[in-house]
Amino acid sequence: MPSLRRRLLRALLLPVVITLMGGVLAHRTAIDVIGAAYDASLLNLADGVAERIRAGESRLQMDMADGGVALLRSDTVDTIFYRVRDDDGNLVAGDGDLPPPDAISVDAPPGYFDTDYHGKAIRGVRLHRMIDDRGFYVTVAETLGKRQAALERLLLGFVAAIAGLVVAVVAIVRIAIPSGLSPLANLSARLAARDGEDLSLIDPASVPLELRTLVEALNTVLGRMASAQALQRSFLQNAAHQLRTPLANLQIQVELLGTSPAADQLEHVTRATVRVTRLANQLLALARAEAGEHLMVDATPIDLAPLIDDMLDDWLIQADRKQIDLGVHRQSARVAGDGTLLRELVANLMDNALKYAPVDGWVSLHCTAHAGEVLLTVEDDGPGIALQERTRVFNRFYRTPGSAGSGVGLGLAIVQEIVRAHRGRIELETPSAGTGLRVRVSLPEAQPGLAAAERL
Repeated sequence: MPSLRRRLLRALLLPVVITLMGGVLAHRTAIDVIGAAYDASLLNLADGVAERIRAGESRLQMDMADGGVALLRSDTVDTIFYRVRDDDGNLVAGDGDLPPPDAISVDAPPGYFDTDYHGKAIRGVRLHRMIDDRGFYVTVAETLGKRQAALERLLLGFVAAIAGLVVAVVAIVRIAIPSGLSPLANLSARLAARDGEDLSLIDPASVPLELRTLVEALNTVLGRMASAQALQRSFLQNAAHQLRTPLANLQIQVELLGTSPAADQLEHVTRATVRVTRLANQLLALARAEAGEHLMVDATPIDLAPLIDDMLDDWLIQADRKQIDLGVHRQSARVAGDGTLLRELVANLMDNALKYAPVDGWVSLHCTAHAGEVLLTVEDDGPGIALQERTRVFNRFYRTPGSAGSGVGLGLAIVQEIVRAHRGRIELETPSAGTGLRVRVSLPEAQPGLAAAERL
C-alpha cells in the first residue's frame, strides 16, 4: 500500500492537471478575444474609409484631405495601410501594392487575412461596397505590434499564474503536507517511545480531530491489552497463591511417609495429589476460558451429544458412590465453539451437581436444541444457593458460607467465562421441587451452513 504522503500527492496531481488544462484553455480563449477586438477595430477603419468614397463624373474619388489621411494612418504602435479600388481594378486611393488582390465575391462578407508587406507581418480586412451603382473594394491592414504586446502581457500573466501554482504546489509538498502529517508522526513517536508495559490510553484531545477516530480505536485495543495483561497477572497471582498451600501440604505428607509409609499416610498423599492436580487443571481451564474469545475465531460446529456420552461413565461411577439417581436426556445439539471448553463447561456443571447432591439424591442433565438455541440444564436436589449469593458465586475462588467439599471456588467462574466466550447466557434457578439448584445455559445453535463451509 502506498504511503499516505504519496496518496496525498496523487490526490493533488489531478487538481493541478485540471488547473493547467483550464489555464491553457483560458489562454487560447483570451487570444481569440484579443484577436476579435482588434479585428473589430480594423473593420471600423475599413468602414470609415468606405464612408469617404464619393462618386465623381467619371470615377470614384476619396473625400479626405491630407490631414485626414495622416490621421487615418496615425497609430502609436502600428503602421496602418489602406487601399481603395473600383470594380474595374482602378486605384482610387491608398497603397496600390498592398496585398492581396481584390479577388473576392461582390456579395461576400468582410474577409480577414494575414500576410507580409514590405517585410512586415500584417493583419488586414477586405470588404466590398456600392455607391450609385458603382462598386469598390476597401482593404485596410496594420502591423501586429499591439496584438503581440497584448499577447505578451497575457502570456506573462499566464506564466505568472503557472509560477504561482508551482510555488503553491511546492509549498504544499514541502511544507503543508509535512505539517499536516506531523501530528501523525508525533503520535507514532510517542507510541514508539513507550516500553512494553505502558498501556495507558492516549488523550483524544491531544491529536487533531481527523485522528481522533484512530486514537479511539487504538485506545480500545490498548484497553483490551491492559485487561488481558491484568487477567494474566491476576491468574499468575491466584495460581501462585492457590497452589502454594496444597503443594506445601503435599511436601509435608511426603516427608512424613518415611521408608515404610502406613496406608492412611498414603491415602493422605493421594488425596493431596488429587487436589493439587484438580486445582492445576481448573487454573489451566480458567486461563483457556479467558482466551475463549480468541479461540472462537477458529470455532467449529461441536455436537454436545457425543461429548456428553464420552463423560457419562465417569459420572455414573461418581453417582454410584453416593447412590445418586442420575438422569441424562440429550439430543443432538450443535454449538459453534471450542470442543475443549465446551467439555469443560459440561464437566464443571455435572461435577458440582454430583458433589453437592446428597446421598440417595438425584441429578439430571437435559440438552436440547430449540429455536436457534442450545439449552443445557443441570439440576440437583442439594442445598442450592441462596438468592443473595447467586451473583457472587461466579467470582473466582469464592465459596458460599458452609459449603461442603474441598473445592476452591473456580467451577462456576470457569463456566461463566466459557459461556461468555460462546456468546451465551447462564442462569441459576431453584427447581420446581423447591430445593436444590438448576443451572440453565443457553448457547447459540451452530448454523447449518457452517459445517459445509468448514469442509471447503
